[in-house]
Parts: sequence; C-alpha cells; structure tokens
Amino acid sequence: MKNRIPKLEEMTLREKIYQTIVFKMEKGKPVNIAPGAAFFFGQIITEADEAGLDELRGYVKELAEKCEIPPLITSDFENGCGSMVKALTPLPFMMGLGATDNAETAYNYGKVTALEARTIGANWTFSPVSDLNRNRRNPLVNNRGMTDDTELAVKMIPQIIKGMQDHELSACAKHFPGDGMDYRDQHITTTYNDCEMDDWRATYGRVFAECIATGVDSIMAGHIGLPDYPQKLSERFDMPLPATLSKELITDLLKGEMGFEGIVVTDAIGMGGFAGWYPTQEITEIESFKAGCDMMLWPSDSYADNLEKAILSGEVPMERLDDAVTRILRVKEKRGLFEEGRELFRELSEEEKQFIKDFQQKCAEQSITLLRNDIGHLPLDPQKTPRIGIIAVAEYAPALAEARLLKEEFEKRGFTVEYTEEGRAPTEERLRFYRENDLVLYATFSRAFRPIGFLDYTDGRASRISRALLPPYAVEKLMVVSFGSPYFGDQYFEKVQTYVNAYSMLACSVKAFVRAACGEIEFQGKSPVKLFDRKRYLKKLNEKKEGN
Repeated sequence: MKNRIPKLEEMTLREKIYQTIVFKMEKGKPVNIAPGAAFFFGQIITEADEAGLDELRGYVKELAEKCEIPPLITSDFENGCGSMVKALTPLPFMMGLGATDNAETAYNYGKVTALEARTIGANWTFSPVSDLNRNRRNPLVNNRGMTDDTELAVKMIPQIIKGMQDHELSACAKHFPGDGMDYRDQHITTTYNDCEMDDWRATYGRVFAECIATGVDSIMAGHIGLPDYPQKLSERFDMPLPATLSKELITDLLKGEMGFEGIVVTDAIGMGGFAGWYPTQEITEIESFKAGCDMMLWPSDSYADNLEKAILSGEVPMERLDDAVTRILRVKEKRGLFEEGRELFRELSEEEKQFIKDFQQKCAEQSITLLRNDIGHLPLDPQKTPRIGIIAVAEYAPALAEARLLKEEFEKRGFTVEYTEEGRAPTEERLRFYRENDLVLYATFSRAFRPIGFLDYTDGRASRISRALLPPYAVEKLMVVSFGSPYFGDQYFEKVQTYVNAYSMLACSVKAFVRAACGEIEFQGKSPVKLFDRKRYLKKLNEKKEGN
C-alpha cells in the first residue's frame, strides 16, 4: 500500500482512526500503532546536534517501516528547522521576516525551511504562524508572529506557504480563528478573539482566506474562541467554545463558508485551553473530532478505542471519519508520499547549503530596524567611542550565549568592550560603568513562552532598568537594541535616543545588528508593528496648539 493511495473501502476502521492521530515521537517511546503523522519531540530534537542527526533519522526510518500508509513527519519549524533541531539552521523570527517587507524573502524563508526539513525526513511543518499581534500584551504571538498589519500579512504569509509547498513541505497556517487579541495564554486557559465579525473578516479572516486561496495543506485550530460568530454555547459553562471544540467555527465557518478542503489539526490536546469543557479529557477529544477537527495532536492513549466505540454506536457518523481520512490522504498524495521510489531523506547539494547559509544572513540583515538615532551615535566608530559597555538583559538564560557573541563581534572591530549581565550591582559600580565607557549598550533578549507569561522583565530587572535612565546616570550615553519584543523601546526605554529592533535572539541577528551599527550595511528594516511615534505625536500637538 505504500506506493499507492489506499481506497477507503480497503481500510479497516482502526486504520482509518490511526490516520487521525499525530503521534508524539520521543526517545524511548515505542511506536505501537501506525499513526497518520508523528511529531519530533523532547530529546529527539534537543540532542540532535551534528552527531545526533542520524539517530533522529533512525526514528523516522523505524516509523516509516511500521506504517503501510506513509506518515506525515512534523514539528514546529516556525523560524526554520533550526528552531527545533539544533544542528539545522534557525532563521530570524517571523517578526524579523515581517520587517524585511519583501515577498521574495518570504518565499525563500519557506524554501529554506523545506530544504532542510526534507534532510531529516520531515514533510509537514506546523507553520507559518498566521496570527496578528494586535494586542501587544499577548503572551504568545509577539515576535513569534509577523505583524499587526493585515496588508503585510497577506503580502508575506502566502509566499512562505508557497516556498514550503513548492519544495515538498506541507504548510500549516495557525492558529485559527487567530491569536493576538487576548492577553492570556491558551496553554493555561481558553482565550478569545473578541473581534466583531466585520472586523474579523477584514483582518484575521482575510489572512486565513488568503492562505486557503494559496492552497495551504493544513490549518491548526486553536484553543481560541470567536464569540461574535453565531454558535451554540457550552452546556457546561454557558460560554463560547474554543475552535477546537466548535462545529460552527470548524465545520460551518472554516470548511463551509471559507471552503477549506485541507487538514484541520488541533493544537496540542494537553493544553489548558482544551481541558475542562466536558467531564473528561476522553469525551473532549471525541467532541473535537465531531466538531470537524481531522487530526488530534497528541491525544490520550484511549483515543482510538473511544473513537471506535463512538463510530460503532453511531455517535460519530462514519462520514465524519471518511471525510477526515480523505483530507489526510489527499495531502499525502499532493506531497508525493505515495510516489514509487520516493526517498525518506533528501540530501542537500553544495549549492543548496550555500543558499541556506547566505539566506540566513541576508534575511537577518534585511530585518534590522533603526527606530531612533536622535543624537547621531550611529554608525559606531572605535575612534569616536572606543569603549563600549554592554549590559545584557534576559529572563531566558540560554539567550545570554548570543549576548556574549555581541561582545566578541564588537571586539573584532577594534572596540574595547566591558560586558556585564544585568544584576544587582551597587550604585557606585553602576556609576563607574557609565563613567568609564563612552557608550552603554543595553541588549535585551526575549521571546514568547521563554518563560511563560508576558514578555516583561521581572525580579527587579524592570525597576533597575528604569533607574538607569535617571540622574546621575548619563542617558545621552545610552543605546538600546532589542533582540526580541519590538515594544521594549516604548515600554522601558522611551527616553533613550538611540534604539534598534533586531527581533530575534539568534547569532545571525546579533551579527547583522553589529554590521548595521558599525555602518558596514544599511539599516533596511521597517517596523512591522505600530509603535509610539514621539516625533509625530509632538508634531500633532504643536499643530493643535498653533491652530488654537
């Protein structure tokens, strides 16, 4: 059956049910079913350095041998395969891509991801993130998403999808009906997109509609409700259900009104936003399938038994299962999984390896965005500001490896650099740091979900940052670069006169920032999100005064 598309009438009930499962592929976990898809997880990816890639491929090969119907192999390759598999290439975060405002760059972003994915046997990615970060307090989207601007999103996201799917990698637009409005996290609780429907159709709905028109293979249903859409409320709580449990949102809106014919996969079943809507997790999973979700991401061990019982009892019509399996098989056919002689792994040519390396650098360099250079610090010159003091600020400790790289990159260019990680230095030491350095560079590192919660600084960091802007510290010596949230310039450093957004706490972005800061390349990025424009505000204020 591996080399031909199975017919529904040839498949057993269990074979059909297994096609609806996205199995969590982790070290030491036996593969005792033939799932429709498997997700790289845990040590399989964290240990996949250059020496560990063959072991990762071994898991894929073992799974493929167990499956009569070739499985989809997936992971969250949101900013390139290196975002999950450390031996591969990480790309600037989606918001960094948005800052390039370049459709060709977006296409190649998808292409690079696809080329590397195929080297490890992956043929499906849970990306691109297609949410709009309209609420800057949203804890999950931020720089993980591209923008708050619908026009930019519909220009760029379909191109990412094309770049992926033109090169044998199924894409997945997520998270329907769209994250970025709520201030909460669906890992913990159900969240809501509270747009009125006219607004939703013009923004989030339009983005997903463009993804569908592009031919995206799959869409991830989020544990996110859309209250303004007419729907039946939860009987248990008299509240709108998340999309993962709403027939109205998945079957009526997404598949019906919007005409989506690909796979609808749930976000992870174990998340708090999915839990508790029904008396047990097992019942909730079946309700999700009934609502129209075709594949379950990491369902319970009893899911297959429970779905079989529900079908045999008539609770779930066989037509619902056949529709799901048809969608899954259709995507597998489109991506060539049934082709005779298809290789599990595709080797890269030397030309492709160089293309990937060059693209990572080019994308990072196109993204660096200069927001303020009010007193002319930039470009930096070791003859004018020979001593730079770097203060690295991060809630997520692993990011500090890139912070130390920042020091090395400036030293290569002839600067004398004093490096410190933001801490509880006594006042006299802080004063010395400012006094003895010609420029003090605050380098902030952040990303969604590292740690859980808002992208803010805690544990006294925020208050110590604020004191750095007060006398007797020399605010005119300050420069800030954010390798993460684009909003820190307004949130913590509104009075700092030299400010850059670099969006990604990655080595490629650190190197691109230093090149731009030293005048080796132009600052090319455009802010993909709305920020407070002080000059525009003051101009309007003055115009208003003059008018009076």
